[in-house]
Amino acid sequence: MRGTAAHGQAHPMAFYDPLTGLPQRQVFIGCMEQVLAALAHGEERLGAVLMLDIDDFRKVNETYGLDVGDQILREIGRRLSAAIRPHDSASRTTGDEFMVLLTLLGADRAAAARDALKVAGKLHEVLIGQPFQAGGASISIQVSIGLTLLDQRSTKISQVLQEAGMALHRAEEKGGDCIVFFSSCIQARIEERLSLERDLSAALKASQLRMDLQPQHDEGGRVVGAELLARWTHPERGVISPAQFIPVAMEAGLMPRLTRWSLRAACETLARLQGHGVNCPISVNINPRSLLRPDFVSSVQETLERTGALADRLIFEITEEAWLEDLELAARRMKALNRLGIRFSIDDFGSGFTNLTYLRRLPLDELKIDKSLIQGLPEDADSQAIIRMILGMARQLGLRVVAEGIETGAQAGFLFAHGCDAVQGFWKARPMPVEAWVAAQARSFEFQGRP
Repeated sequence: MRGTAAHGQAHPMAFYDPLTGLPQRQVFIGCMEQVLAALAHGEERLGAVLMLDIDDFRKVNETYGLDVGDQILREIGRRLSAAIRPHDSASRTTGDEFMVLLTLLGADRAAAARDALKVAGKLHEVLIGQPFQAGGASISIQVSIGLTLLDQRSTKISQVLQEAGMALHRAEEKGGDCIVFFSSCIQARIEERLSLERDLSAALKASQLRMDLQPQHDEGGRVVGAELLARWTHPERGVISPAQFIPVAMEAGLMPRLTRWSLRAACETLARLQGHGVNCPISVNINPRSLLRPDFVSSVQETLERTGALADRLIFEITEEAWLEDLELAARRMKALNRLGIRFSIDDFGSGFTNLTYLRRLPLDELKIDKSLIQGLPEDADSQAIIRMILGMARQLGLRVVAEGIETGAQAGFLFAHGCDAVQGFWKARPMPVEAWVAAQARSFEFQGRP
């Protein structure tokens, strides 16, 4: 069953991938059918299917060009053919996805699983162990592998492929470059994820989502800003955390819809606050990829006009992911939104490997220190040094600084003592419905807006 030779005479060349020389999908499926038929007739040696995907292969094509990408795919096919056993098969099924059929594994599930994982580990090392030499460059890749057994319980090809696909999906969820064996737990997880995707799509149509507001306070305790935070109360599941539903939205392709909803909800909230005489700036998280969409600026302008919200009271919080793809395009879009009056804040600042170049090149107004940097304050010397550095840099660049995740007065005291403009967190206020917050401010007579 080996990749290119075993079927060369039985099938015309049309059944072989012209780039890699590996059997195409229909030949691979035929081999699987033979294994399933043998198992159905009492064959004791089990098999396995491996589904392999090159992590972020699109970036290779974008960086080095399609010709280099093709060279790498061709070499992947060669390495797989050379590494698999004589009675196994490899196939290129789509773009950068390959499959391997393992046969004659152990006679029981435990032994077969061990053998399959051993082969999968070998193939993984074959593909990532040595860089690919292509287009004058040395290029390393990462590979995710999903693995499932072919045994007496495997009745349909579609079932086996679905299981391998689920395992591959889980490997990619874990960050890629790893091997995951299919289990019933994975299936339950995938089914739950799909159910959540459907429910989120329905929630966006049925207005189940809402915005809560969490105020930001200055050293004197005055409210000088606020952030709007998306909340979802499912009619059956109850409260679903943004940490759970936002990744689902990103994976399911629902982020454009969620961003449009967030923008509309933020402008409507801002207009309501204006009606109450509240004039502090309101921040809202905007998906960074939205900046790269050609219709985003016009969509923002239209929403502002329709709701009557004042653009100069609106702050878009965006993570640095926005300009990693296209710094110049992101800068142009931000400047266009700036001209409408909208300001920009870098969310989760300090949580990753930040490229400080963009702080000079982009029209930024604010840095928002990530809560992970706050947790060690005020005792931890490293946390102190990092916070002082960020605040000093922000002063030099003329940027306002907000610290989030503040839980104690000691944390707030250290930040204010070193020049932080505002803090946000449970220490002063938890997120709450907008109308409840406005009513509380009216009762206390303590509200002071920031123009």
